[in-house]
Amino acid sequence: MIRNLAIIITFFLCISCNVNGEKENVDEEPLMYQPTEMALLMRKMYEVNNVVKKQIINKDAILPFPEEFSNIHTAVLTDPSERNSEFDSLANLYLTYQKDLFNTGTDSTVYYFNKSVNTCITCHETRCVGPLPKIKKLLIR
Repeated sequence: MIRNLAIIITFFLCISCNVNGEKENVDEEPLMYQPTEMALLMRKMYEVNNVVKKQIINKDAILPFPEEFSNIHTAVLTDPSERNSEFDSLANLYLTYQKDLFNTGTDSTVYYFNKSVNTCITCHETRCVGPLPKIKKLLIR
């Protein structure tokens, strides 16, 4: 008898969990991750630098400097508080090395390429560490 009463109470408790007028909307689409401008820009930087790495290794002519890289100063960050003087300084250094890479002779391309990648590594060691292994693979050894 007590066992049956416990089962009935449990049954009513389970049913009443959704009685407060709150209906579960099963038709709602799940929210999809929307990357920020900075995330998209950094993915583009990675893709371009991956191509440039192959061009340097194969001793091919490299792409022209992508002007959109300069958007690093204005692209919206996931966490806006991360845009500070250190970030700005490293962004400027990255752009300097990238421009030197694209505007130099073949003797210095590996040097400037690795300097720009190391600037990315330095920045990502203090913020957004997730892509570090991927970035490190860009280095030309």
